[in-house]
Amino acid sequence: MKNYLRLASLLLIFSMNACTEDTSNALPTNPCFQKDAIAELPWLKNVVTDFQKPKSGSLEVILYVYKNQYFIGLLNPSVSSPASYIYNCNGDSISKLNIGYNQFMAEVRTIEVLLKGNY
Repeated sequence: MKNYLRLASLLLIFSMNACTEDTSNALPTNPCFQKDAIAELPWLKNVVTDFQKPKSGSLEVILYVYKNQYFIGLLNPSVSSPASYIYNCNGDSISKLNIGYNQFMAEVRTIEVLLKGNY
């Protein structure tokens, strides 16, 4: 009987902790982070266009969530500083926002791939 009470107590504690953080992969309602954001945001369109030139290689534009904030990241194998290509809605990179790349990558969740191609 004591084991069942302990188990029930642990389950209750774990279920309470699970409710404190949103771990859903729900898409944001902000139009900045929708699939058409690449065409709608001039700063993002310019960055993506630079990676779509011939012989630029693969490109993925990814929607991330980090500490309940959304970011758009551009992944390309030729980039030596990937933190420079992860942006908030205003076009500020995580470097500019003083978010460490390793910390960001350790805690980030991928929500959706907005664009994937080879150029």
